[in-house]
Amino acid sequence: MWHFLNFLLGAAIGSFLNVVIYRLPRVHLSIVKPARSLCPKCGAQIPWYDNVPILSYFLLKGRCRSCGSPISVRYPLVEIVSALAFLANSFIPNVVLYLSMCLFFSSAIVISCIDLEFLAIPDVTLALSWVSGLLIWWVRGFPVWNVLGAVVAMILLWLLGVAYKGGMGEGDIILIGAIGIALGFIESFYVLLLSSVSAIIYALVRGKGKLDPKQKIPFGTFLAPAGYTILLINLLM
Repeated sequence: MWHFLNFLLGAAIGSFLNVVIYRLPRVHLSIVKPARSLCPKCGAQIPWYDNVPILSYFLLKGRCRSCGSPISVRYPLVEIVSALAFLANSFIPNVVLYLSMCLFFSSAIVISCIDLEFLAIPDVTLALSWVSGLLIWWVRGFPVWNVLGAVVAMILLWLLGVAYKGGMGEGDIILIGAIGIALGFIESFYVLLLSSVSAIIYALVRGKGKLDPKQKIPFGTFLAPAGYTILLINLLM
């Protein structure tokens, strides 16, 4: 029952995270106002029965009831991935680690989507990533290797940013620090490897098989989920 409830909770949290993803980078919008979701195309208020996580998208056949405009597939994907992530987190026996991973995942999914669209990582998501990372470090007894992992990983990304001008933002460097403090020295390199491979594949697809040195890559889009994945594997092993 606990795992099933986490699946439902994750879907509900995913629905809220969709609101955050859409409103947070748009300075003219507030996360809390209006309280009800609106169609971004026609501005019509979305009734509760059209805002049921995962189900409503398919019942509406991916279109707004009011204007018929297509609804981005991102909405059900975020809800489904959130539900599965919270389900996975529910197998973590320690309560603090469980809450930390739920917080880290929520920040990671927001970072991934916003960075992909705007090439920017909001400060609040970085702060929450560090809160969860420090909590995990605390539960593990403040291991010194984690500090070393965070520092070395941040320096590596900084050097990459210097070598490839504009290719690595400050947000990416701060984020890998939060991941490193939670994971440690060796595991931080696994995260960098996984995210780098994913980013290269993305660049090749966007460049139709060619790597353009001038192409800006939303590295946080790959770094955040890679960090969560390696963290989850590490905590469940």
